[in-house]
Amino acid sequence: MTPNSYYLMVSFDINQESERLNWTFLDADHQPVKPATGLETGQFMFDNGDAMRLNVVANSYDGQLTSVHIIDCHLMHRPVMFSKRGNPGNLAGTYPYPSPFFNPDVMVNGQGATFSFGQGQALGTPAQMSWDSDAALIIRNKGRWEISFVMTVAIETAHGLEYRVFSFDPEGQVGNGSVPT
Repeated sequence: MTPNSYYLMVSFDINQESERLNWTFLDADHQPVKPATGLETGQFMFDNGDAMRLNVVANSYDGQLTSVHIIDCHLMHRPVMFSKRGNPGNLAGTYPYPSPFFNPDVMVNGQGATFSFGQGQALGTPAQMSWDSDAALIIRNKGRWEISFVMTVAIETAHGLEYRVFSFDPEGQVGNGSVPT
């Protein structure tokens, strides 16, 4: 199977009252990826070797953006125990590796349950600015993980500088959630 490339696109409006990010996964053609149905309803399914990149979009419905700087952005993943359903044999009751992305044979400090996409300056117009991380995560391990994302941004408008923290907290899976590789 040929690996696929995906983008995790997160977006917010600088005037929104909540800290929640809109988020979706996009394919290489920037088309939305639909969540799975059946046993994995509502989850996003990936395969070993697939790559994931980050795209951040800042919106201003009233066109007030002067500058948006991504100070930090982190993806966190927590392994979910293999269930008896879909995991026959001795996997039920065990956990996948701490991360779907890192090679467990060479895990070093900083390569566990979190990944930093780095920081950067968003570019665009007063109505919308975007930033793409240079980092690409390669999916290496099968299993199921709860994932979270948090980022800190500095937003500059004609009214001044404001610091905001945005986040989301969905669940993801690689393969059918069984047999770690």
